Amino acid sequence: MLIRPLSLLALQAVFVLSWSSGFIGARLGTADAGAINLLFWRFALVNLCLLPLVWHRLAALTWAQVRYNAVIGLLAQFAYLVSVYIAIRGGLPAGIAAVICALQPLITASLSRGRQERSGLYEWLGLGIGFAGVSVVIAGEYGLAARPLSPGVYALPLIAAVTLSIATLYQRRQAVLATGHSQDGLLLPLFLQSVATWMLLAATGVPLGLIAVPGSTQVWVSVAWLTVFSTFIAYLSLWRLLKWMSATRASALVYLEPPVTLIWAALMFGEVIQWTTYLGIAVVAAGILVARRQGRAEAAGRRLHAPADKR
Repeated sequence: MLIRPLSLLALQAVFVLSWSSGFIGARLGTADAGAINLLFWRFALVNLCLLPLVWHRLAALTWAQVRYNAVIGLLAQFAYLVSVYIAIRGGLPAGIAAVICALQPLITASLSRGRQERSGLYEWLGLGIGFAGVSVVIAGEYGLAARPLSPGVYALPLIAAVTLSIATLYQRRQAVLATGHSQDGLLLPLFLQSVATWMLLAATGVPLGLIAVPGSTQVWVSVAWLTVFSTFIAYLSLWRLLKWMSATRASALVYLEPPVTLIWAALMFGEVIQWTTYLGIAVVAAGILVARRQGRAEAAGRRLHAPADKR
């Protein structure tokens, strides 16, 4: 009886560490390779690994599948990752980037407009508190850091959070419309989205002269790191986790990424954690709790108005 809880706990730890590893891998490789170049080689390797596994399904692809996954790739991978990687390449600490990106679920909840999930007062209030917490983190980092960064660098992870929120809402809308893309499994959508992202990176990087074969061992270690941990282990652990718990409970684990990334980056790169960062994380956590109160209230209302069992 003890094996299942321990296995679930271990899987949750793998999930949090693998998703946090993306910020660490970006910090490891962007200094020598640049954001676009690092991502280009990362997705080249991802596509190369996935191609033998999905080759037999490519002949049956429809334009609807390609279009759907291309939009997800544009928003959830290309726009999201380029924004985060450029910010980290510009000197933003990996842990601070993770804190700002942690606003994404709050932004998604506040922008929801579906019949089944209208944003309410608590979600907007939670988003406001979350923004206040991130503002505390940024203000402390900007005021206490030895070398303050440009304000625009702090805006990039926020842009990333918004684009990922739009991708999430698009994905949910397609699910409501019953397009059938949820039946494509895990590997084929990941491959299509990765190919779309790689093509966008090539279209962006080649004309600007940003694509080159890295000569640094550290960059190739980062490419392998991001491919194995931040792509395959991250997505496979999420897929496995969703078989054992609800999507809501699994998504709540994302909020552990900022503190894990902060500690990891401090140990690995010596990044300084300001006291205002701890305060800001506490405020963001308060915003998350406020936003989740809306969901609990709606769930209680549905139970209250549910028809009685007439057996």
